[in-house]
Order: sequence, then C-alpha cells, then structure tokens
Amino acid sequence: MVTRWRLAWLRITAWLIDWLCVLVLAVVLVPIGLVVRGLDLPVWALNLGSFLLLVLPATLWLAWRESARGATPGKRLRGLMVVSTETGRRVSFGRALARNGLKVTLPWELGHTVAYGFATEADPGGWLIVVSIVLYAVVLVWIAGLFARVSPYDAIAGTRVVLMSTDLSTR
Repeated sequence: MVTRWRLAWLRITAWLIDWLCVLVLAVVLVPIGLVVRGLDLPVWALNLGSFLLLVLPATLWLAWRESARGATPGKRLRGLMVVSTETGRRVSFGRALARNGLKVTLPWELGHTVAYGFATEADPGGWLIVVSIVLYAVVLVWIAGLFARVSPYDAIAGTRVVLMSTDLSTR
C-alpha cells in the first residue's frame, strides 16, 4: 500500500513532468509575445491573449489526456491515473476539464491578474490585495490537498488519483 507521502511525491513529480510539456508551448509562443510587447494593448487584452494562447490550450490538453488516456504524460510516467470517484474508471472529458479548470486555470488566471495588476497599476488598489490573498489561499490549499486523501479540486470534480496498478474494479 502506498503512503500519502509517497503518493504526494508521485503526484508532484508527475506535475513537474507535465509542466515541462506545457513549457514547450510557452517557448513556442515567445515570438508572439515579443511582437505583442511592442503593441500598446490594454492589460485586459494581454491577459485575455495569454489565456487564449497558453492557459486554455494547456488546460484542454491536460483534460484530454486524462479523459482519453486516463493520465497525463507525467502521471503515466509515474504510474498514476485519474479516475471517477463514482465508477472507479477513467473520467469523462467534462470531469477532467472541471478538474483541470480548478487545478490549473483558476490559480494561473488569478496569478496573471495579480502579476498584470501589480506590473501596470501605478497605485494598486485593495482589490489587487484581495485577489493576491485568494491566489495564495488557493495555491496553499491545493498543495496541502496533495497530502490529503483527496485534493479539493478532485473532491469537487468527483475524481481521484490512483496508482495504475490499483484494481479499480473494486472501487
């Protein structure tokens, strides 16, 4: 039986592998970023552009891998898969999208909002402090969730991460 600490370590290293894959997309987008940097676009347009070109494709790719193959490349390499808590089988695309929307898109977009806000606001208002606090709270809860039986985003999406060798028919 795998301990919570071992499972957390497997999940963290799987996440690092997956983010190396996402980094490839980010590197490919650098020339677009250099062109856009020269334009005088409002902050909301920059945030929307980064969402459409990087965050959304990364989230969709992760969800597709979890639903179509049961695991992202990192999870597969670490012997993990995402299953439905109801059936114990591979998750639907909708569940995988909900899971990755909460796990990836929510903190990423909060982070973009905070970064763009502090970089462009001459006098950051209280709203930016509130968003920063929410961001840190989400990230800390997500990290703590790795060491819990089920992470918050998995609980909300009705999913869980298990070892591939686990007999799923009894769950």
